[in-house]
Amino acid sequence: MRALLRVFAVAAVLSEVPTLFAQQPTVSHGQVTTEAADHGLGTVLDGLKRQKDAVWIGYSIPVTGKFSSGWNSNHIEYLEGDNGSAVNDSDGNNQSFDHAVILLRVADGAVMKVRVESPDRELDAGGLRYVWLTGVNADDSVHVLTGLAQQGDVRRLRDSAVFAISVHQTNAATSALISLAGAGNDLALREKAAFWLANERSHDGLVAIQKFAREDSDPKFREKLAFDLTLSKDPVALDELIRMAHEDTSPQVRKQAQFWMASKGGKRVTEDLRTLATNDPNDQIRKSAVFALSRLPSDEAATQLIAVADSSKDAVVRRQAIFWLGQSNDPRALEYLTKLLKQ
Repeated sequence: MRALLRVFAVAAVLSEVPTLFAQQPTVSHGQVTTEAADHGLGTVLDGLKRQKDAVWIGYSIPVTGKFSSGWNSNHIEYLEGDNGSAVNDSDGNNQSFDHAVILLRVADGAVMKVRVESPDRELDAGGLRYVWLTGVNADDSVHVLTGLAQQGDVRRLRDSAVFAISVHQTNAATSALISLAGAGNDLALREKAAFWLANERSHDGLVAIQKFAREDSDPKFREKLAFDLTLSKDPVALDELIRMAHEDTSPQVRKQAQFWMASKGGKRVTEDLRTLATNDPNDQIRKSAVFALSRLPSDEAATQLIAVADSSKDAVVRRQAIFWLGQSNDPRALEYLTKLLKQ
């Protein structure tokens, strides 16, 4: 019985290894110290910003999905300089974790870089001091990263901060991304925040994108949202694309929505695109709808383009349909075009 209990105890410890390992990565070539973030991440950063030498800070946060080491789990990440790649002696087995490591480089009185790494990745600190923080609150982390994203003067820092926010498990991350995507911010920041809302924040992210698509006044931003909607697996995303293609006040937004609804919806959107190609009062929308039909799966594309070429009363639309049939590899397209030439 005692032997059996020991087996269970060992199994229980081993089952916890990924979680423990997820807390702190292996660091080489660094002056590694540990601090507790008892007074908040911002307070720790303020103290380190006053120091003369550059320093890396690392801490662990729960993530929305599973972080996987991927194929190169034994790859060493060099935090300083470009040292190429190196392989350590690990067995390279892939693992996934419910935590990720956030890394901040502090130098010259400011945070200069943000990185997100899998907790099984070995880090080379390049001889710098590396401070591992314990007890970092996820909402506090989101608050600090939001401030970095809003600085806006360094694109790489901004983009990395927005991505880092998006992987946090806390609901504060969704709220932060919605705020960063809101009117009044720089368009590039808004687009980046919307992308990660759609990509990482599940249903709540989709609801936010849908609200922006219906209410935001900037057509350039709404145009970008058409692509973001393709990132969601929720069927509501396709419904919203169809609505945008029919109802948006901007012809350019409608054209983008047509293109992406064809790519995402396939046969489900055929009738909507045919309707737009045939009946829309805007000639540019009719032409772009024909192009969108050409992006359907090849067999369906040929069927619909032939139908438009045969039935449309608009000569421009017919020519567009014939043009895209000429780009098709479907045998029916060649047969149809040959018949036209013989008439």
